[in-house]
Parts: sequence; structure tokens; C-alpha cells
Amino acid sequence: MKKVLLLAFICIAGTTAMAQDTLKVDVPPSYKEMAIQIYNQGVEQYNAKKYNEAIDYSKNAIKHDPRMTDAYLLMASAQRAIYDYKGAEASLNSYLETGLHPGRDTIYYILAQIYKETTRQKDEVTALTNCLNENPKFGDAYYKRGSIRFSSGDYEGALSDMTNAIDNGIDKPEIYNDRGSTYRQLGRFELALADYSKAIEMSPKAMYYCNRASIYTKIEEPEKAINDYTQAIIRDSKYYKAYNGRGVVNANLHNYQEAIDDFTVCLSHEPTYTSALSNRGIAYYHMGQYAKAVSDLDAAIALEPHNGNTYMYRGNVKEMMRDAKGATEDWIKASSLGVKTADRYFTDQCR
Repeated sequence: MKKVLLLAFICIAGTTAMAQDTLKVDVPPSYKEMAIQIYNQGVEQYNAKKYNEAIDYSKNAIKHDPRMTDAYLLMASAQRAIYDYKGAEASLNSYLETGLHPGRDTIYYILAQIYKETTRQKDEVTALTNCLNENPKFGDAYYKRGSIRFSSGDYEGALSDMTNAIDNGIDKPEIYNDRGSTYRQLGRFELALADYSKAIEMSPKAMYYCNRASIYTKIEEPEKAINDYTQAIIRDSKYYKAYNGRGVVNANLHNYQEAIDDFTVCLSHEPTYTSALSNRGIAYYHMGQYAKAVSDLDAAIALEPHNGNTYMYRGNVKEMMRDAKGATEDWIKASSLGVKTADRYFTDQCR
């Protein structure tokens, strides 16, 4: 008992006696603390757009702490900034190979972005799927995968992904617009209207009005369609698709001059827009202005020579111009391009 007390006394006394005579000894930082310091220096270099230096700091931070997720992400971000996509992919895969779990969903998501930038769509979808396997609530991953599925024609898959994206916190106008377009492709027009309306409510962009107008056209509500196309034009006077859409509605209502005016404005903004050229040609046809109709249809065919419908319309115009040979040739061409209704025209002509 005395020995213990004596030892304690010596320690206390020694501390008191030597306090003014000894230097302060700094405790060396741990490897983890050093990794954080090095990583922070790397972030400074990255923010200063010194990407190669940021990569070097990231590598050094990882040497000190191989479990530092942020260092792998910083290195990959710097490599992407200098278009070293292979290096960025390798950095992210190196982290995945460690078997660590924190942040794996983010790693897969960034890999998907790299695959998008390098046009590797199959790998992009795989990475997004892996991201969702790690985190089934990753809304942005659902949205991106849904967009890919839409572009590839998998509308049911796109609808599922976009709905999951919305259910998991993605609440922005573009996703409602895109899901509306998915519903449109599936023929579910009332649901498309609801989503387009939601997008317009959040952000009244010309494109959203134009998309909703296309649904009103399909469900035969022309007044609402014209109103929406007009709203699109008010918001963007150069949005040529809105003029073309409104022209189609006017043509369907037999307002051919109004339709021609719209198609003409459309073409003033986008002279090579084949839909407007073809549509204006058809409107001229209905007004009996056959030379103008042929001129527009010729221009449309020159720009898009594999559109069978344009050949069929031009054949109809040539028939009215008493050019039986030219009409028959156009109908035969239309038939060869898959327009089966053209068969009857040239068959009747041959008789």
C-alpha cells in the first residue's frame, strides 16, 4: 500500500517540479487523421481546378486510409474532369473491390454517369441496377434507368422506374413530363394529361404545353389543343413544334389557310423540319394549290427519302394534276416503303 502511494506521490511531485522545464511533446496524428488532412488538401486542389494534383492527394490519402470512400470519389471526379474515363472507372472499381459497404450505391451511380458519357448504355443500365440493388430508394437511379428504357421502347419498364423515382423523392417537372410521355406511348391518355398538367403547374414551359396539346388532339378536344399550342408559343415564340402542332389541329378543322400560316412560321424557324413541309404540302393540296403542294412534298422527300406517306400524298396531288404516270410511281414507292393503303391507289390506276 505504501509503495503505491509513494509512486503516486512521485508522479505528482515530478509533474509539478518539471512542468516549467520540459518541452510539450505533440502526439503524432493517426493514419486516419493524416488521410483526412491529405484528402482536404486534395479537395482544395480540385476546387482550384488543379485536377492532377487532386489525384495525387487522393492516392496519398487512400494509402493512409484505404477505407476512405470520399478519397476514391475525389480521385474519380478529378479523373473525369480531365476526361480520363478509364482511370475514373478503375478508381471506383478499386473501392468496390475493397468490399466496403458505405457509399456503394453512390459509386455505382457515378459509374453509370461515366458509362453514359462514354456511350456504353448496356453497362450504364447494369450500373444503375446495381445501384438500386444497394439502395432501393435511390430515386435518381430509377429516373435515369427509366429514361433509357423509354428511349429503347420499353415503356412498361420506363413507367415502373419513373413511378418509383417519384415515390422516392424525385419531385420535379421534367419527370412528370417524361412519365406523361410514357403514358402517351402506352395510350393511357388521361394519365398523360394529369402528368403533363402537373409539369405545367410546377414549371409552365413551352414543351410541356406542347405535349399536353398533343394529347388533347388525340382525344379530339381541338379547342383545348389550340389553346395549349398558343400558350407554348406565348412562352417561346421560336418553339417551332408548337406552330406545327397548331397547324395540324387547324388542318383537321379544315382551317387550311390558318394551318398554312402556322406551318410557314414553323419553317421560318426550322426550314428543314420535314413534318411541317409535308403538312403544308397537304394543306396546299386541300386548297387546290397543287404546284405549291408538290414543291413542299418534293422538299420533304429530299430531306427524308424513306417516308412512304409523303410519296403517297405526292401521288394524290399528281393525280389531281392529271399526271397519272407520276402518281402511280409515287404510290408504288409508298407501297414499297410499307404504306399498304397505297396499293389500292396504283392498282385502281393501272385498271
